[in-house]
Amino acid sequence: MIETHIDDQDLDKLLEKLRKFPSLFRDARRYAMEMAAPEMKRELDRLIGGHGKVQNWQGEFIGSEGGYAAVRPLAKTYTKPTKKLGNRYAVGYVTNAINSGHAFPRPSGKDSYYDPRIRSGKMKVPGRKFYQQADKKTQDIAKRAAERILADLKAHLEG
Repeated sequence: MIETHIDDQDLDKLLEKLRKFPSLFRDARRYAMEMAAPEMKRELDRLIGGHGKVQNWQGEFIGSEGGYAAVRPLAKTYTKPTKKLGNRYAVGYVTNAINSGHAFPRPSGKDSYYDPRIRSGKMKVPGRKFYQQADKKTQDIAKRAAERILADLKAHLEG
C-alpha cells in the first residue's frame, strides 16, 4: 500500500517559528527604524545647509513601539539670548520660521537708508521648505527599511 504523510516534527518546527513571528516582526521593525533615522537626519542636515547651528537643533526619534522614525526639533531646547533683544526662543519655533517663512516689520522712519526688497507687497521672508524636500527622499529610505524587515522575516522562516 502506498501512502503519504506529514512529519509532525516539521510541522511543529514551522508552528514554533510562526509563534515567534510577532515578536520577531516587532524587533525587525524597530531595527529598521533605528537604521532609517540617521539616514533621514543626514538628508535633512544636507538640505538645511549652513554651519551646523540649526542642524544641531534637530534630533532623531524612534517610536516607543518602534513603529516610526522621525527627525524634528529637540524639545525643551532654546536659543541663546542675544545682547540686543535678550530673548530666548524654543528651537522648534525658530526652525519653523526658517522652514515656513516669517513676516518682518516695516522699517521705521529713522532708518531711511534701508530700502527693503518687498515682493508683491508682502513683508515676508520666504521659507526654505527643507522638511518638505526631505519628505521626498524619506520615501526611498522607508522602502529600504521595509526591505530590511522583509529580509529579516524571510531569513527567520527559512532558517
